[in-house]
Amino acid sequence: MPTPLQPAASEPAKGNDPAAGDAPSVMPVSVRVAAITMGVLAALLLVNAGLLWYGFGVTVDRIVSEGDGVTEAEARRFVLLALIPYLGIGLILALAAWFLPRRQPWARWIGLAASFVLALLTLFSMLAAGGITVSSLLLFVLSAAAVTSLLSRTTGTWVPRLRSRA
Repeated sequence: MPTPLQPAASEPAKGNDPAAGDAPSVMPVSVRVAAITMGVLAALLLVNAGLLWYGFGVTVDRIVSEGDGVTEAEARRFVLLALIPYLGIGLILALAAWFLPRRQPWARWIGLAASFVLALLTLFSMLAAGGITVSSLLLFVLSAAAVTSLLSRTTGTWVPRLRSRA
């Protein structure tokens, strides 16, 4: 006989229990892959932004000295335009990587958007530079892995819907 606090074996589980619905209670591999890749991407982008900020003056001076007719104001603008998007995307990916394993639906969609934008930015920079570097290839592959994992059916099943249908 079940106690008053325990449901009977024939009764379905009720409430906000994660295991109560169709979602599996164990974190799927696709969620782990997405969280790890977003975490690695966030770390790479934030370290890159930090190093660029730390060497801001040196980077600006190098651009001015090596550029043909590049002013210091243009070099500063160029460095800031390189720093700000990667800093923002890195912070967003860090938040998504932290909250996705906690089954926050917004983390899946924000992580998907940030990973997709990063993949596009990396692809655009590879095309604009006319070649592929090791870092751009790494960013692109990790971004593609994050997008693929976040779009996976198992991730969609494990993470609750962003809005529940009434």
